Amino acid sequence: MRSSPANLWRRRHLVRVLVTSNLKRQSRHSALGYLWWLIDPLLMTGVYYVVVSILFRRGGHDQPYILFLMCGLLPWKAFSDSVGQSVGAIKGSAGIIKAIPFPKAVLPLSFVLSNLVFFAFGLVVLILLSLAYGPQYGTWPGAAYLWLPLVLLVQLLFTCGVAFFVSTMGVLFSDTANITGHILRMWYFLSPGLYSLDQIPAGLRSWFRLNPFCGLMESYRAIVMNDSAPPMFELGIAAAISVVTLGAGHWLFQAREGTFVQRL
Repeated sequence: MRSSPANLWRRRHLVRVLVTSNLKRQSRHSALGYLWWLIDPLLMTGVYYVVVSILFRRGGHDQPYILFLMCGLLPWKAFSDSVGQSVGAIKGSAGIIKAIPFPKAVLPLSFVLSNLVFFAFGLVVLILLSLAYGPQYGTWPGAAYLWLPLVLLVQLLFTCGVAFFVSTMGVLFSDTANITGHILRMWYFLSPGLYSLDQIPAGLRSWFRLNPFCGLMESYRAIVMNDSAPPMFELGIAAAISVVTLGAGHWLFQAREGTFVQRL
Protein backbone atom coordinates (compact mmCIF):
# COMPACT_ATOMS: atom_id res chain seq x y z
CA MET A 1 0.00 0.00 0.00
CA ARG A 2 1.44 3.34 -1.10
CA SER A 3 1.98 6.17 1.39
CA SER A 4 -0.22 8.68 -0.40
CA PRO A 5 -1.76 11.46 1.69
CA ALA A 6 -5.17 9.80 1.26
CA ASN A 7 -3.91 6.43 2.51
CA LEU A 8 -2.11 8.05 5.43
CA TRP A 9 -5.31 9.82 6.43
CA ARG A 10 -7.30 6.60 6.22
CA ARG A 11 -4.70 4.89 8.45
CA ARG A 12 -4.42 7.74 10.94
CA HIS A 13 -5.60 5.40 13.69
CA LEU A 14 -2.47 3.31 13.07
CA VAL A 15 -0.32 6.41 13.52
CA ARG A 16 -2.09 7.08 16.82
CA VAL A 17 -1.46 3.50 18.01
CA LEU A 18 2.23 3.66 17.06
CA VAL A 19 2.72 7.03 18.75
CA THR A 20 1.10 5.74 21.95
CA SER A 21 3.32 2.65 21.83
CA ASN A 22 6.45 4.78 21.35
CA LEU A 23 5.56 7.00 24.30
CA LYS A 24 4.92 4.05 26.59
CA ARG A 25 8.13 2.32 25.53
CA GLN A 26 10.19 5.41 26.34
CA SER A 27 9.19 5.35 30.01
CA ARG A 28 8.35 1.69 30.60
CA HIS A 29 11.67 0.65 32.19
CA SER A 30 12.44 3.75 34.27
CA ALA A 31 11.59 4.36 37.92
CA LEU A 32 10.55 7.98 37.35
CA GLY A 33 8.47 7.12 34.29
CA TYR A 34 6.84 10.10 32.61
CA LEU A 35 8.67 12.54 34.90
CA TRP A 36 11.67 12.10 32.63
CA TRP A 37 9.76 14.05 30.00
CA LEU A 38 10.21 17.10 32.25
CA ILE A 39 13.58 16.23 33.81
CA ASP A 40 15.42 15.42 30.58
CA PRO A 41 15.28 18.90 28.98
CA LEU A 42 16.38 20.47 32.27
CA LEU A 43 19.37 18.13 32.65
CA MET A 44 20.39 18.56 29.02
CA THR A 45 20.25 22.35 29.26
CA GLY A 46 22.10 22.28 32.58
CA VAL A 47 25.04 20.44 31.05
CA TYR A 48 25.37 22.96 28.22
CA TYR A 49 24.94 25.85 30.64
CA VAL A 50 27.79 24.61 32.87
CA VAL A 51 30.11 24.01 29.92
CA VAL A 52 29.37 27.15 27.90
CA SER A 53 28.43 29.78 30.49
CA ILE A 54 30.50 28.78 33.51
CA LEU A 55 33.58 26.94 32.21
CA PHE A 56 34.05 28.99 29.03
CA ARG A 57 32.36 32.14 30.38
CA ARG A 58 30.15 32.67 27.33
CA GLY A 59 26.62 34.03 27.23
CA GLY A 60 25.32 37.49 27.97
CA HIS A 61 24.56 38.81 31.43
CA ASP A 62 21.63 40.92 30.19
CA GLN A 63 19.51 37.84 29.48
CA PRO A 64 18.82 34.45 31.10
CA TYR A 65 21.25 32.25 29.22
CA ILE A 66 19.46 29.07 30.31
CA LEU A 67 16.34 30.26 28.47
CA PHE A 68 18.51 31.18 25.50
CA LEU A 69 19.95 27.66 25.41
CA MET A 70 16.61 25.92 25.87
CA CYS A 71 15.04 27.82 22.97
CA GLY A 72 17.64 26.21 20.74
CA LEU A 73 18.13 22.84 22.41
CA LEU A 74 14.48 21.81 22.74
CA PRO A 75 13.50 22.07 19.06
CA TRP A 76 16.86 20.60 18.03
CA LYS A 77 16.46 17.59 20.31
CA ALA A 78 12.97 16.92 18.95
CA PHE A 79 14.35 17.09 15.41
CA SER A 80 17.54 15.07 15.94
CA ASP A 81 15.75 12.35 17.94
CA SER A 82 13.07 12.07 15.24
CA VAL A 83 15.64 11.82 12.46
CA GLY A 84 17.88 9.40 14.36
CA GLN A 85 14.98 7.08 15.14
CA SER A 86 13.56 7.31 11.62
CA VAL A 87 16.75 5.94 10.07
CA GLY A 88 15.87 2.47 11.33
CA ALA A 89 12.09 2.85 11.20
CA ILE A 90 11.64 0.57 8.20
CA LYS A 91 14.31 -2.04 8.96
CA GLY A 92 13.21 -2.23 12.58
CA SER A 93 9.69 -3.17 11.50
CA ALA A 94 10.63 -5.71 8.84
CA GLY A 95 8.37 -8.40 10.28
CA ILE A 96 5.16 -6.40 10.22
CA ILE A 97 6.00 -4.85 6.84
CA LYS A 98 6.28 -8.31 5.27
CA ALA A 99 3.12 -9.56 6.94
CA ILE A 100 0.63 -6.68 6.63
CA PRO A 101 0.03 -4.19 3.81
CA PHE A 102 -0.07 -0.63 5.12
CA PRO A 103 1.44 2.77 4.16
CA LYS A 104 5.02 2.50 5.44
CA ALA A 105 5.28 6.26 6.00
CA VAL A 106 3.33 5.84 9.23
CA LEU A 107 6.52 4.40 10.78
CA PRO A 108 8.77 7.49 10.52
CA LEU A 109 5.71 9.69 11.12
CA SER A 110 5.08 7.96 14.44
CA PHE A 111 8.58 8.82 15.65
CA VAL A 112 8.22 12.44 14.56
CA LEU A 113 4.91 12.83 16.38
CA SER A 114 6.16 11.02 19.49
CA ASN A 115 9.05 13.44 19.78
CA LEU A 116 6.67 16.32 19.19
CA VAL A 117 4.85 15.22 22.36
CA PHE A 118 8.15 15.19 24.27
CA PHE A 119 8.87 18.63 22.85
CA ALA A 120 5.51 19.89 24.14
CA PHE A 121 6.50 18.83 27.66
CA GLY A 122 9.81 20.63 27.18
CA LEU A 123 7.87 23.76 26.23
CA VAL A 124 6.01 23.51 29.54
CA VAL A 125 9.38 23.59 31.34
CA LEU A 126 10.47 26.50 29.16
CA ILE A 127 7.35 28.50 30.00
CA LEU A 128 7.78 27.81 33.71
CA LEU A 129 11.37 29.05 33.54
CA SER A 130 10.27 32.16 31.67
CA LEU A 131 7.85 32.85 34.52
CA ALA A 132 10.62 32.33 37.06
CA TYR A 133 12.89 34.80 35.24
CA GLY A 134 10.04 37.25 34.64
CA PRO A 135 10.67 39.55 37.63
CA GLN A 136 14.36 39.98 36.76
CA TYR A 137 14.39 39.91 32.96
CA GLY A 138 10.78 40.61 31.96
CA THR A 139 10.33 37.25 30.22
CA TRP A 140 6.63 37.04 31.04
CA PRO A 141 4.54 34.99 28.59
CA GLY A 142 2.47 37.31 26.41
CA ALA A 143 0.50 37.63 23.20
CA ALA A 144 3.55 36.63 21.12
CA TYR A 145 2.95 33.02 22.23
CA LEU A 146 0.14 32.97 19.66
CA TRP A 147 2.92 32.61 17.06
CA LEU A 148 4.05 29.28 18.53
CA PRO A 149 1.67 27.07 16.48
CA LEU A 150 3.04 28.56 13.24
CA VAL A 151 6.66 27.97 14.28
CA LEU A 152 5.77 24.45 15.42
CA LEU A 153 4.12 23.75 12.07
CA VAL A 154 7.24 24.81 10.16
CA GLN A 155 9.37 22.61 12.41
CA LEU A 156 7.00 19.66 11.95
CA LEU A 157 6.97 19.95 8.14
CA PHE A 158 10.76 20.08 7.96
CA THR A 159 11.20 17.18 10.39
CA CYS A 160 8.74 15.00 8.47
CA GLY A 161 10.54 15.69 5.20
CA VAL A 162 13.96 14.78 6.60
CA ALA A 163 12.48 11.72 8.38
CA PHE A 164 11.04 10.43 5.09
CA PHE A 165 14.42 10.90 3.43
CA VAL A 166 16.58 9.18 6.08
CA SER A 167 14.12 6.30 6.56
CA THR A 168 14.38 5.61 2.84
CA MET A 169 18.16 5.88 2.87
CA GLY A 170 18.24 3.60 5.91
CA VAL A 171 16.83 0.81 3.75
CA LEU A 172 19.02 1.51 0.72
CA PHE A 173 22.37 2.06 2.48
CA SER A 174 23.55 0.24 5.59
CA ASP A 175 25.82 3.11 6.73
CA THR A 176 23.03 5.67 6.85
CA ALA A 177 22.75 5.63 10.65
CA ASN A 178 26.45 6.39 11.20
CA ILE A 179 26.51 9.11 8.54
CA THR A 180 23.32 10.69 9.87
CA GLY A 181 24.70 10.80 13.41
CA HIS A 182 27.81 12.70 12.31
CA ILE A 183 25.80 15.09 10.14
CA LEU A 184 23.43 15.87 13.01
CA ARG A 185 26.30 16.67 15.41
CA MET A 186 27.91 19.01 12.89
CA TRP A 187 24.54 20.52 11.95
CA TYR A 188 23.79 21.56 15.53
CA PHE A 189 27.01 23.51 15.91
CA LEU A 190 26.34 25.20 12.57
CA SER A 191 22.94 26.28 13.93
CA PRO A 192 22.51 29.22 16.35
CA GLY A 193 21.90 27.01 19.35
CA LEU A 194 24.79 28.16 21.55
CA TYR A 195 25.04 31.60 19.95
CA SER A 196 22.73 34.08 18.25
CA LEU A 197 22.57 34.99 14.57
CA ASP A 198 23.92 38.45 15.43
CA GLN A 199 27.20 36.86 16.54
CA ILE A 200 27.80 35.42 13.07
CA PRO A 201 30.03 37.54 10.80
CA ALA A 202 27.83 39.66 8.54
CA GLY A 203 29.26 38.10 5.39
CA LEU A 204 28.19 34.61 6.48
CA ARG A 205 24.70 35.34 7.78
CA SER A 206 23.04 34.83 4.40
CA TRP A 207 24.42 31.30 4.30
CA PHE A 208 23.37 30.58 7.88
CA ARG A 209 19.82 31.70 7.08
CA LEU A 210 19.56 28.81 4.61
CA ASN A 211 19.60 26.50 7.63
CA PRO A 212 15.92 26.14 8.67
CA PHE A 213 16.96 25.90 12.30
CA CYS A 214 18.35 29.40 12.13
CA GLY A 215 14.83 30.74 11.61
CA LEU A 216 13.28 28.27 14.04
CA MET A 217 15.66 28.90 16.95
CA GLU A 218 15.56 32.67 16.49
CA SER A 219 11.75 32.51 16.34
CA TYR A 220 11.45 30.61 19.62
CA ARG A 221 13.79 33.12 21.29
CA ALA A 222 11.86 36.10 19.98
CA ILE A 223 8.60 34.67 21.31
CA VAL A 224 9.79 33.36 24.68
CA MET A 225 12.49 35.84 25.64
CA ASN A 226 11.25 39.07 24.04
CA ASP A 227 7.50 38.51 23.73
CA SER A 228 7.77 39.63 20.12
CA ALA A 229 6.82 38.24 16.72
CA PRO A 230 9.27 35.85 15.06
CA PRO A 231 11.78 37.29 12.56
CA MET A 232 9.62 36.89 9.47
CA PHE A 233 12.44 36.87 6.94
CA GLU A 234 14.29 33.98 8.62
CA LEU A 235 11.05 32.13 9.44
CA GLY A 236 9.85 32.59 5.84
CA ILE A 237 13.06 31.02 4.51
CA ALA A 238 12.66 28.14 6.98
CA ALA A 239 9.03 27.64 5.91
CA ALA A 240 9.87 27.60 2.19
CA ILE A 241 12.71 25.10 2.70
CA SER A 242 10.46 22.98 4.93
CA VAL A 243 7.74 22.71 2.29
CA VAL A 244 10.28 21.76 -0.39
CA THR A 245 11.95 19.25 1.95
CA LEU A 246 8.62 17.65 2.84
CA GLY A 247 7.63 17.33 -0.81
CA ALA A 248 10.99 15.92 -1.89
CA GLY A 249 11.26 13.55 1.09
CA HIS A 250 7.73 12.21 0.60
CA TRP A 251 8.29 11.79 -3.16
CA LEU A 252 11.49 9.80 -2.59
CA PHE A 253 9.81 7.63 0.05
CA GLN A 254 6.90 6.82 -2.24
CA ALA A 255 9.20 6.16 -5.18
CA ARG A 256 11.21 3.57 -3.23
CA GLU A 257 8.45 2.20 -1.02
CA GLY A 258 7.68 -0.66 -3.40
CA THR A 259 11.23 -2.01 -3.08
CA PHE A 260 11.36 -2.05 0.73
CA VAL A 261 10.14 -5.63 1.17
CA GLN A 262 12.77 -7.00 -1.23
CA ARG A 263 15.56 -5.17 0.58
CA LEU A 264 14.60 -6.18 4.12
